[in-house]
Amino acid sequence: MAYDLILFDCDGTLVDSEYLNIKAIIELITEYGVDGYDVTHGLNHFSGHRFSRILDMITKETAFQFPKDAGQRYLEKVRMLAKTDMKIIAGVQNMVIAAQENASIYVVSNGERKNVLLSLEFAGLTPYFSDERVISGAMSPNPKPAPDLFLMASTHANISPEKSLVIEDSLAGVHGAVAAGMEAWGFCGAHHDHKGHTLKLLDAGASKVFPTMEEMRTCLISAYTK
Repeated sequence: MAYDLILFDCDGTLVDSEYLNIKAIIELITEYGVDGYDVTHGLNHFSGHRFSRILDMITKETAFQFPKDAGQRYLEKVRMLAKTDMKIIAGVQNMVIAAQENASIYVVSNGERKNVLLSLEFAGLTPYFSDERVISGAMSPNPKPAPDLFLMASTHANISPEKSLVIEDSLAGVHGAVAAGMEAWGFCGAHHDHKGHTLKLLDAGASKVFPTMEEMRTCLISAYTK
């Protein structure tokens, strides 16, 4: 099937930043005196969720009430960690170019907008996504796994969900894509447990899962040449 609209997640998909985002959260809540969480737990339970949603999850589990400056402190930690821990995903630029040559492309992320733009700049992807084609978490009260952000991009592009493809690394993202009536392809190249994460993404509803961007690009190009 050829797609008219391709929606990319950011963290863990366009740039290898999921680990540093989770690391920043764990450092932050530890400083607040909230114990019992580590990066492994965060990767398994927090990946793909909006920061405010993660704090809500922790509050429900611990009854700790986070102060109003938690979001700002989190952003500061992410920017500091990005200098050393953010990584470019091999082949991502070629994948984005192949998508742009065949469809309208957007970024759809639960992330804070400033972080998303920073990640795109770091990966050299800013030229491919104009500002109005970056849909970030705060633009909807219902982030992933709700379908709202994906449907917002579909409406903006004036392209039906049935003609849309979502590229995601997180379970929340795949669930949201499926709920929006879009096909989802999973990416596990930024996850240390490739096999285990592949099975989770397929179980969530991804039609295909790829360990590398090059394999995904090859599959995408073949969809337009059949």
